[in-house]
Amino acid sequence: MMRRWTFAQRVGAGVSACMLAGLLLFATLLSVVHGLFTHEEVSRLALRQALLAGFVGLAGVGALGLVLSHLLAPLHARHEHSEQRLGLLMEAVTDYALCFLDSRGRVTAWNAGAQRLTGWAAEDVAGCALERLHPEDAVAAGLPRAQLERARREGRLLSEGWRVRRDGTRFWAETLLTALSDSRGRLRGFAEVTRDITERRRMERAQALFAEAGRVLQPLSGAREVGEALTRLCVPEVADACILFLPSADGRVRPQAVACADDQAASRLWEPLLRCPDADEVGPRHVVCTGRGELLSEVDFEHLPAALEGSAHGELLRVLGVTSSLTVPLAVGSRVLGALCLLSTGARRYGEVDRAFMEELAARAALALDNARLLTEAQGALELIGVAAHDLGNPLSSLQLRLRRLRLLEVNAHEPRLREGLVGVEGEARRMGRLLHNLLDLSSLSAGPMTLDREQMDLAALTREVAERHAEQAAAAGCALTVRVQEEDTTGSWDRLRLDRVLTNLVNNALKFGHGHPVEISVHADASHARVTVKDAGLGIAPGDQQRLFHRFERVHGDGRHHPGTGLGLYIVQQLVQAHGGSIHVRSRIGEGAEFTVELPRALQGRAHIPLQATA
Repeated sequence: MMRRWTFAQRVGAGVSACMLAGLLLFATLLSVVHGLFTHEEVSRLALRQALLAGFVGLAGVGALGLVLSHLLAPLHARHEHSEQRLGLLMEAVTDYALCFLDSRGRVTAWNAGAQRLTGWAAEDVAGCALERLHPEDAVAAGLPRAQLERARREGRLLSEGWRVRRDGTRFWAETLLTALSDSRGRLRGFAEVTRDITERRRMERAQALFAEAGRVLQPLSGAREVGEALTRLCVPEVADACILFLPSADGRVRPQAVACADDQAASRLWEPLLRCPDADEVGPRHVVCTGRGELLSEVDFEHLPAALEGSAHGELLRVLGVTSSLTVPLAVGSRVLGALCLLSTGARRYGEVDRAFMEELAARAALALDNARLLTEAQGALELIGVAAHDLGNPLSSLQLRLRRLRLLEVNAHEPRLREGLVGVEGEARRMGRLLHNLLDLSSLSAGPMTLDREQMDLAALTREVAERHAEQAAAAGCALTVRVQEEDTTGSWDRLRLDRVLTNLVNNALKFGHGHPVEISVHADASHARVTVKDAGLGIAPGDQQRLFHRFERVHGDGRHHPGTGLGLYIVQQLVQAHGGSIHVRSRIGEGAEFTVELPRALQGRAHIPLQATA
């Protein structure tokens, strides 16, 4: 199938035919005239006919030329209009750099947007390759030529990368390179559209860095760990070197954590770092004292600010060859916890956008530091509580034993009031003992993963032992305490002391809230699990309150009266049961009592070290 001619091709062919016909007619006229002068015998009639034919032919050719000229005029006007529109488009677009390249990649057209973005004027880059807009390392690697080749092969190429302005600064560019081919598929050149997406990339990196900071800093529990993680997070993402400064007990500001991308530079920075700056000296010390950040967008050692001359911070900048620096405070509210110093030794230059971004990151790091401090203080308080509870346990046990002996003396039989008082004091001592045990358990649970001391034991025997220990308390509460064991074999691998605490807390709760009603403890087992159920017929628990029972310091009083307690018993029960790989469930209705069921695997499952999750 033959390819159809375009309008311009048709007009061109017509003009060529007219020119050929005109030349032939003109040659004919010349031949006739020459014959007229050389051959006198030629008749005048023949001469007239030849001249007439020639003039008619020339007139036809002229008319055809006028017609073709009339047809070419709109085509020429349309071409000029297209050229004008293209020129207006290139000059009107200032947010994008538009340029045209020939087939060898040399600039043939350059718009105002390209001049604004790169600093190069059209006359500076005309006929030059675009390699001058690429960093030297990219040119050395052959990246510009590879991009042109790929665009020629694929038709278009969308890419991102660093570009260089005339003043040497860099920007992150998004570039669309399109190959331009004629109707026969021959490459005529390229069109390139470029835009500066440095800020967009900065925001994307900021969001990613914030997310990474939340993931890395949140679980850390020490100031040193937080500092090391923070400095590692900043290098090399936003700095070539990063130093965290924290105030010490003597009031001086000292480096707490250091990260450096260059190992050789890291060995040089310690000497100026170990110099303790004065209170009024610029740098991290001044930032900690004032709570205001310091930005040096461009460090010129030939014209260094007077405040930095002779200072520890100025010496640090000089030793590392820093080109730009940024120091921001780590503040929580009005308290400044430290200062984060970012140093650039390359092409990176810090600005106000970087200051705002790093102040936000520093605020998050300050929260992590403050949380680490609070956690350390809380752990110290819990350790103190554990030590105090342990030390109080021995005299309290001795006191309980002496009270029991005193109550059993025969002389008390003749003194009802004295006996009643001793019973009351003994009950308070038992309650204090339970409180101390709960505090010990809370301290142990809050210290981290719990190690279970497992042994092969009989759950039914432990249950009977706990019931016997609470017999007098049950009698005083008016509760008939019974134990039912449905299977003979209720042995398993458990921590005896921890299960004793579980049963003790459940029985105490049943006697406290089931006052005057029977309390039943049942033990049954199957091949894989053992279950203990403690059931009372007391107040009952509303459905909406049953989930809160196992939270720390939660107390539910179904009768509206105040019952003594800390709200720790069931929380500790749940944690100890889960440490064994088991579970605890409650079934209750208001006025119908409550039933707590503990289910324990009989064999060891998984690890012996179980990390406990504190319930909110």
